[in-house]
Amino acid sequence: MQQALAELGAVRAVFEDLGGYGAVAQQQEQEQEGEGPLIGHLQRTNIQLAAIAVFARKGVAETTVNDLLLAANVSRRTFYKYFENKMQVLEGIYQTAVALLLTRFREMQSVAGSPQAWLQGMVGRYFDYHLAVGPIIRLMQEEALRADSPLAAHRQQAHNEMARLLAERLHDAPPAAEPLTYRALIWAMEAASLELLGRAARREEIEQAKRILSDLLIASLCPLSRST
Repeated sequence: MQQALAELGAVRAVFEDLGGYGAVAQQQEQEQEGEGPLIGHLQRTNIQLAAIAVFARKGVAETTVNDLLLAANVSRRTFYKYFENKMQVLEGIYQTAVALLLTRFREMQSVAGSPQAWLQGMVGRYFDYHLAVGPIIRLMQEEALRADSPLAAHRQQAHNEMARLLAERLHDAPPAAEPLTYRALIWAMEAASLELLGRAARREEIEQAKRILSDLLIASLCPLSRST
């Protein structure tokens, strides 16, 4: 029962970020007009959302296309209209999760009063998001670390985009960091997330990780600002 509730919570969290019930209402209004871009998008979203709980419960290797058909309540024809295989579904979920997180980081730039505040908020949001969505994030992170996985290229791109975001936001914070510094800090956050999620760490440990990694990013990227 608890596992089912956790899966439902993960689905709802991602569903709301993908557009939520408002988007479904728009779909219902347009169904009489035939399938347009919105309905196609929501069909894909429906399959991806249903797949989250399946992948989290069974793992990548054991999940089959039939499992995804049953979970999404769609026909095989509908599934193959949008995806070639189960890995394309997982790729879509991964890309969406990364895009949402980067969007949240960019939104925070306009409200953070200083680079330090932004870095602290970014680290907090990173871990809160991973914690809220739960097992599917850990599964995708582990899959993306495999060099032969389709997710590996998306992970590389996500790191590049995050490093660019850090460089853009902190370009006025002397001295300028080496590009590898950004990557190393991203790796540290990723490794900490994997380790904490992997052993279902207590909330206190996660809060401690947030504080330590925030301090690490600030000390590495804004070294002069801490003493002023």
